[in-house]
Amino acid sequence: MAKPLFHRIDFGNEAGDDVDPAELTTYFVEQDLFNDMLDRKKKIAVAVAKKGVGKSALIQWLSHQVKVKHPDSLVVKCRGADVTRSQFNLQTKLESPNDYIRDWMIRICAIANRRLASEFDIALTDDRMTLVETAELDGFKQKNLVSALTSRFTKILDKFSPTPSKAVNEVELLKRLEPRDLWILIDDLDATFQNTPEECLAISTFFSACRYLAQDVKGLVVRVTMRANVWAVIRRFDESLDKLDQYVHEIKWQESDFRRLLYRRIMSQIDELQIPHPTIHTRDTQAQIEEKYINLVFVPTVEWGDKKIHIYQLIYTLSYHRPRWAIQLCKLMQKEAVRGSDTLLTRGHVDAVWGDYGLKRIADLVAEHKHQCKQVEELINGFRGAEREMSRDKLIVWIKNHITNHVNPFINGIAITTPLEVAHLLYEIGFIVARSDFSGGYEHYSFEIMPDFLSSRTNDDFGMSWEIHPCYREALDIVKLNTAKKDKMVRDRRAAKHRMQ
Repeated sequence: MAKPLFHRIDFGNEAGDDVDPAELTTYFVEQDLFNDMLDRKKKIAVAVAKKGVGKSALIQWLSHQVKVKHPDSLVVKCRGADVTRSQFNLQTKLESPNDYIRDWMIRICAIANRRLASEFDIALTDDRMTLVETAELDGFKQKNLVSALTSRFTKILDKFSPTPSKAVNEVELLKRLEPRDLWILIDDLDATFQNTPEECLAISTFFSACRYLAQDVKGLVVRVTMRANVWAVIRRFDESLDKLDQYVHEIKWQESDFRRLLYRRIMSQIDELQIPHPTIHTRDTQAQIEEKYINLVFVPTVEWGDKKIHIYQLIYTLSYHRPRWAIQLCKLMQKEAVRGSDTLLTRGHVDAVWGDYGLKRIADLVAEHKHQCKQVEELINGFRGAEREMSRDKLIVWIKNHITNHVNPFINGIAITTPLEVAHLLYEIGFIVARSDFSGGYEHYSFEIMPDFLSSRTNDDFGMSWEIHPCYREALDIVKLNTAKKDKMVRDRRAAKHRMQ
């Protein structure tokens, strides 16, 4: 008898930048924002998001799509760590913001030079040869950047080319083409960021450099990804970045996007695995089609609280709307399920791996926000054994008794003085969320929606209660959750005993 499909399905790589771009396009979930970033008329675009939301996958997808849709363009794809000063042997001391801006311009041109060198089949052995002098930048104004750098190559070619005649031919061939666009794609610009005035200045001036270059030269298109919370830090640090707000977009995922994510990951392998496609009717909506494919691997619905929801909605909730976390959860469920005799992945498999999954989520949260507060892991562990939902007053008392009476944390380099400041940080990083109950249901509010919550001693935040997000609860031995589990175990044992009788 054939094994269930979940034994053979591959949920794919968790890291988008480790996947071949052509493969990534087979299951990449496109959003309007992503397609907008392919518009060459928009010279600068910045995508911000939390870790695991798909920033690296976006850059990988863009690198492939630009080559398909704009084959005449040159594409440079790199990481934030690749554009630090040390990568270019830059030693001069930078003092004023203008020094930083000019320094960034030189680095941007340098990575373009390296890309051109590979186009000409030239091996650059000296990083200093790729650097553009400050005076040269003024000569680039109103010129196509690729054309200007190509002309520069012609002048200094004999200094670093072992086969100058071949390189000259390559340069001359390129110069006959129409001026080409240069797309610079930088993933995780803030990869090495620490929240200090020096690093805030270094990051903020990058964007000023991009704006000035885009104004002064033609054919430059810049796409950048970075963490949303780091963007918020440098946005407050540098008032001049208000002009950049129009170019900054946050990556957000809806439940329908997650349904499509699971559908595309499964559907892309059906033919390869020689599995029959589900029966599709002409009246089926796209959502119904996607659910039919998901139901080949997962049970359709599961219990969540006092209601039934689609399993992709549960995965959406427990992954905190982050695709990478969703794939990790699916893999853990899959690993658990292959040990048993189930034919589909179920809520039981979620429960079995929830604790281990939660530990991964806490580790990710600590790594993501340690630059804001070095003691963030202690703050989170201070909630071990807490109730999963508290009033504002109970939350403040819990933080006082279990955290601030024992730990003196610094947040963004400033010593905190009240439990309220700790609460606000935990809300900002998404460890806790606001909850408003109403007749027939409830609504959650995140920091991105209501950033002023837990920031005033005289405001009760509309009487909101505060929940520890579900993805962290099991790992922290949250009381109400475990109590519910114990009650269910007792009921199950009584039912089994009754059946035996």
